[in-house]
Amino acid sequence: MLPVKVHRYIFLIATILLVIGLPVSYFLLSSAQILLSVNWLLEGNFKRKLKIIAQRKSILLLLSIYIIHIIWLFNTIDLTYALHDIRIKLPLFALPIIYGTSDPFTKKEFNIIIRFFIATVFVSSLITSYIILGFSRIDPVDSRYASLFISHIRFALIVVLTIYTILYTVFFQFTSYTLNEKIVFIAIMLWLIAFLVLLRSFTGIIIFIALTPLSIIWWSYQQNKISYEILSYLISFILLIGVVYYGFYSWQRFNKRYNIEFENLDKYTANGNSYINQKDCDEYENGYQIWIYISLEELENEWKRISEFPFDSLDRKRQKIKVTMIRYLTSLGYRKDSSGLAALSKTDVDMIEKGYTNYLQKNKFSLYPRIYELLWEIERYKKTGNPNGQSLAQRIEYLKTGINIVKRKFWLGTGTGDVADEFTEQYELDGSILKKELQHRTHNQFITFFLTFGIFGFLWFLFALFTPPLLEKKYRNLLFLIFFLIAALSMMNEDTLETHVGVSFFAFFYSFLLFSMPDKEEVND
Repeated sequence: MLPVKVHRYIFLIATILLVIGLPVSYFLLSSAQILLSVNWLLEGNFKRKLKIIAQRKSILLLLSIYIIHIIWLFNTIDLTYALHDIRIKLPLFALPIIYGTSDPFTKKEFNIIIRFFIATVFVSSLITSYIILGFSRIDPVDSRYASLFISHIRFALIVVLTIYTILYTVFFQFTSYTLNEKIVFIAIMLWLIAFLVLLRSFTGIIIFIALTPLSIIWWSYQQNKISYEILSYLISFILLIGVVYYGFYSWQRFNKRYNIEFENLDKYTANGNSYINQKDCDEYENGYQIWIYISLEELENEWKRISEFPFDSLDRKRQKIKVTMIRYLTSLGYRKDSSGLAALSKTDVDMIEKGYTNYLQKNKFSLYPRIYELLWEIERYKKTGNPNGQSLAQRIEYLKTGINIVKRKFWLGTGTGDVADEFTEQYELDGSILKKELQHRTHNQFITFFLTFGIFGFLWFLFALFTPPLLEKKYRNLLFLIFFLIAALSMMNEDTLETHVGVSFFAFFYSFLLFSMPDKEEVND
C-alpha cells in the first residue's frame, strides 16, 4: 500500500486535473474521475469510510439521486438506453462518496485548486474569443459555436461560477493575496464578465445578472452593519431598475416601425425592373418592412458578382440564402435590388453567407442583438405557430411536449431508459410540426426528472437536492450558495444532468464545495 501522504497528493492532483478538464477536455475530465476513484479504492480504510457514509446523511441523500435511476429500471423497456444513462451519471455516485469521506482540503490546497480552475477558464475564454473575433482559421457561424471544447451553455455556467469564485476568494475570504494578485484576479473577473456578452449565452447572462444583487446583499450581512445593508439594497434596487429599463428600451426599440404608404411605393428599380411589394406580409427588421422593394432578378445577378454561394443555395446556418439576404438588406434600410447589394461591404457579404439576418449582429460586445433575436423569434412564433429553426420557439415546444408526457406518466414516470422513446411518441400524439431532426428532449431538468420518475421520484429528487446544504450548513457560504443557484437555475433551462460535462460539473462542485472546503477557521487564519 502507498503511504497516506502519497494518496493525499494523488487526491489533490486528480482534483486539479478535474477542474482543468471541466472547461477544456472530455478525456482529461474522465481520466481525472477515474484516477480519483482508483486512488480512493487503493487507499483502503473502508471501515472508516463506510462509517462516515452511514453517519453523514448528506452523502446518502446525494447518492440517492443516482440510486433512483437504478430503482426506476423496474418499469423500463429500453435497457440499453437505461444503462447508457446510468453510466453517464456515474459522477453522481462516485464524487459524493470520494469527497464526502475524504478530509477537507487545507487552505493552501484549496487555493491551488481554485487558481488552476480560474487560470484554465481564463485561457479557454481567450481562445474562444480569438475564434469569435475572427483571428483564427476556424470560422464559426455563430459565437455560440466558438466554444471548441464543451457546449457554450455549459461553458457559460462555468464562466459565471469562475466570476463569483474570484469575487469570493478576493473579497470575502482569503486575505493572504498580495495587492498585485488581487489586481490580476479582478482584471480576469472583469474580462470574464465582458466575455459572457461576447459568448452570447443568454442563460449565462441571465444567471449572472440574477446573482449579482444576491452577492451584494450577502456581503452586507457579513459586515453586520445596518448602513451596509441599506447600501446593498439600494445598489440592488438600482441594478433592478437598470435591468428593467434596458429591457423596456430593447422592447421599444424592437417594436419601432417606419410607416409606409403602399400606394406610393415605387414599382420599378432604377434599372427598370419590377419590384415585388407584398402588402400583406407583416414582418420587420429594425422597423423596416421586409417584403417590399424586392427584385429577385437583380439580387441574383448582383449576388453572383460578390459571392461564391449560389443564389438558390443555403447559407451556413442551413437557411435559404436569398431570404437571409433580403432580411439583412432590410435591417440596413436598403432596397432589395442591385443597388442595395452593391452598397454592402465585404464584411456584410460574409455575414449573410454565415446566416446572419441583421447587421446588428456584427457588434460582438453588445447584448441587444441577442435580445433582438429572441424577440424576433417570439414574434414570428406568435404569428405563424411554426417553431422550426427558432431556438426559443423550439424550447417552448420541447417544454410543452415534456409537460404532456408528465400528464400521461404522472405517477410512476417513463422509467430510466424510455425517455427518448416517450418523447418520440408524444411528438406524434401532439401532431407536432417540428422537424424530426429538431425533436429533442425538454431542456428542463426538473421536468425531465418528473416525467422519468413520476411524482414520487421527482419529490425525492427535490428533497435530496435541497437538503444536504441545510444539513452541512453550507447555505451560509456564499461560494456554495452561488454554485447551488447556478446549478438550480440552469436546470430550469437545460437538462444539466443529462450530459457528461453537465453531470460532472454538478456532481464535482456540489461535492467539492459541500465537503472539501477548508473549515472557516482554516480559511481565515
